[in-house]
Amino acid sequence: MAPTSPRVFVSYADDSGEHTETVRRFARRLRSEFGIDVRLDQWEREQRRDWCDWVVEQIEQGDFVLAIASPEYRRLAGPDGAAGGNARFQLAILREHLAADRPRWLPRILPVVLPGCSADDLPAFLQPHSATCYAVPGQLDELLRVLTGQPRHVSPELAPPAAPAVLSGDALLRTTPVDAELSQVLVKAADRLAGSVADLWRGEVERLGLADPRPLATRLTAGGVTFDRIGAFFRLHVPTRRLLVLGGPASGKSVSAIRLVSDELAARTAGGPVPVLVPVTDWNPDELHAFDWLAGRLIRDHRLGQTVRWVDGRRITLASALLEVGLVLPVLDGLETIAGDLRPRAVAALNRLGSSVPLVVTCGLAEYQELEAVGSGLVCATRAELLPPDRDDVEQYLTEAVPRGAARLGPLFARLRAEPVPTPLVVWLIRVVHQRLDQDPDELCDRARFPGLAAIEAHLLAHLIPAVYPDDPPRRTRSSARPSFTRLHHTAAQRWFAHLARHLDATGLPDLAWWRLHRSVPWAAPACRAAGGAAMGYGIMGNAGPLPGLVAAVMLGFLVSNRRYLEFAGVRDLETPHALTASAPRLRAEMRVLARSLGTGLLLVAGLLALLTAAVGLSSDLPHTIRSVLVLSALVVVGVSLLGWSVRALWRQQREDRTDGLVGLADLARPTSPAATVRADRAVVVLGAGTMLGIAAVFAVLGIWYAVHMTLGFAAAWALFSAYARFTAARLALAARGRLPWRLGGSSWTTPAAAACSASTAPSTTSATSTCGGTWASPRADRAVLAVPPVRQVRSALLERHGKMAG
Repeated sequence: MAPTSPRVFVSYADDSGEHTETVRRFARRLRSEFGIDVRLDQWEREQRRDWCDWVVEQIEQGDFVLAIASPEYRRLAGPDGAAGGNARFQLAILREHLAADRPRWLPRILPVVLPGCSADDLPAFLQPHSATCYAVPGQLDELLRVLTGQPRHVSPELAPPAAPAVLSGDALLRTTPVDAELSQVLVKAADRLAGSVADLWRGEVERLGLADPRPLATRLTAGGVTFDRIGAFFRLHVPTRRLLVLGGPASGKSVSAIRLVSDELAARTAGGPVPVLVPVTDWNPDELHAFDWLAGRLIRDHRLGQTVRWVDGRRITLASALLEVGLVLPVLDGLETIAGDLRPRAVAALNRLGSSVPLVVTCGLAEYQELEAVGSGLVCATRAELLPPDRDDVEQYLTEAVPRGAARLGPLFARLRAEPVPTPLVVWLIRVVHQRLDQDPDELCDRARFPGLAAIEAHLLAHLIPAVYPDDPPRRTRSSARPSFTRLHHTAAQRWFAHLARHLDATGLPDLAWWRLHRSVPWAAPACRAAGGAAMGYGIMGNAGPLPGLVAAVMLGFLVSNRRYLEFAGVRDLETPHALTASAPRLRAEMRVLARSLGTGLLLVAGLLALLTAAVGLSSDLPHTIRSVLVLSALVVVGVSLLGWSVRALWRQQREDRTDGLVGLADLARPTSPAATVRADRAVVVLGAGTMLGIAAVFAVLGIWYAVHMTLGFAAAWALFSAYARFTAARLALAARGRLPWRLGGSSWTTPAAAACSASTAPSTTSATSTCGGTWASPRADRAVLAVPPVRQVRSALLERHGKMAG
């Protein structure tokens, strides 16, 4: 049966001409495009009316009422909206109907949020945060289905009662029945995951002071309620299990996420969902479905790659199965770190998961307001905003957390009362730096040296490294499962950070990218290119003898080590790492280019053979007849023509910018991690060199030794021309000179700094990864190759104090 056209009344407040025009366009679209019988007062002004009678008629006889959110609409519903006219009368009628017959009118009054407004602009009696509301355009389809009575999913018939499931009732959000055996497997996997998550974050919680008997309270507000225990609020006041945490830079978003994970783990029972904190820095919603990306992170971080047989017979990973049944509570930290053009698509991807999927997301307040301005937002989520710390609470916390805090910090407290309330980062820095009794907090009272909080923060950051790295680190014992930052002397870490600060200052770039590390070692990149060119030259001419091979190696090595020559030859990017993108169209494009190159190469060889034949004929003792002269002349003309055409073709092919090949420059404008870009470039090196070594082995079996030498030379050049080779040469050279540690892959010397930025949640903590496609970030954020999150913050202080330090 065809759906009927519902009669809908639009209730709104005339905030401004722009808002009124938006309402009219929305109503016109509903009526002209979707066949909704919309009644709007702007279309009924052709004659004088009693608007009160007209409003009552539309509300009483209509099927639905669309309550359009706006600041004025909310104000008119309150006590200060006495002179609200028609809109206030509409609100009074709606409120009266809800109070008199709530079961009848609740499904008929539909709150709608248009672009430029939010759910907070709805009157409280319409329950903007505890009942359904429709954000347009994101939820227009859902609104239309409600208006026309066409639900997306129809409830199936009730099956006969079955045996109780092994999993708890609120643990599973399954779309298909899971048998008892698979349920037991998933419960055990969830319990193991809970232990893994607890182990991962236990040390971080201790370093941030969140496990202290009296931690610094992080205050939040949601729906007019202020609270500081986010875990209890999430369990008791978020029935949808969907929470959005907003705050400014250094306001404590990441700390709130860590606290939520810790509280949920402590309150979890066997078989319950496991909270997993995942930074969204490396997620590209255009490439990976949200569940696929989360499953990949669970596999990588918690080793959930084992497969189980799913209900439809497929074998899927444990990570995917846990996500499918709702045994994972994703806590997505740092939505603002995704590139700006990807944020709306990321929110849309999260909304497509369904409003019943539990989810916690943290985001910068300004960035989320930009999303709302374009009509995007997380649906069915309770919105909580971080508040500045309470000044009295800050003073009491520091008094208890700092040794002899009452006696040492009194003057500093008096000085800070004239400033804005310190951010959690500044509070954390005061606590950490002044753990040592030789650090005098009274010097921060000098207003001439420290005119504001920014100067105090810079001073504390400059003293952070000596504070967190001990003067006498303990020796490593065999019982140590992993290295600890406390086993490093602060002078070593200070020297490493100072070098990185000088490196950033010299390059003039805001982010620390591993593929630019060779700039600290000026000879690293030319040496790698020269070695690759020499290997290729010797491979081409080495079969003719050692001397021709050495001459070719020197000449080609000199040429490719020259940056100007490479730019002249068409090599425009000498730094960006490469990545392998495998797909059928790219493979076909690569085969076409290979076939064209082979054809051009054969023509080049044919031209050389023609010229060689002509030279042999001219130098021979054969009689020179007219016929022989014509033949030799034709060989010369053909040889020169083929040689010139093939050289020009190869030159053009070398200089053209290809974007459809299997191997290309990595897209650094998209979210990724440092480890991912390193792995991608290393994979290109291994795949290319490995393929060439395999071809050389085939030639060796066939006894074609010239081809063996040439292929080996090209394999060496392929590896040495890579960004990974330059990075390896630079880091080994810097480590040998004491400017960097030998081992860059762990977090053994950067964890305190990472904790500092995790505590602050400053933009520099993770934004580098989103803007530079894999610059170094916190080790907790993505197990980065090198984790130096506060480098940009402490760069000036380090340069000021240690800019002339040797090494």
